[in-house]
Amino acid sequence: MDRFEQARALLNAVIGAYSGRIGKAESRAAVQALRAERTPLIEERERLTPGDHGRVTEILQEMPDRLRVVRAGGTLE
Repeated sequence: MDRFEQARALLNAVIGAYSGRIGKAESRAAVQALRAERTPLIEERERLTPGDHGRVTEILQEMPDRLRVVRAGGTLE
């Protein structure tokens, strides 16, 4: 798996973690907040290309921590 594929897989994991949290959210406000955090990631995944070397590097550096936070029930705040 190359770095681009790793970055996409990591984005997919974070998006999936948000989706799981959305499915378990207890309030409409929580669903809206989680969707607001997830939407830019979906958009980025759609825009990301193998030539986006800088952004691929950033995703590989930043998203593991974000994945841990989302899986643990935290938010970006």
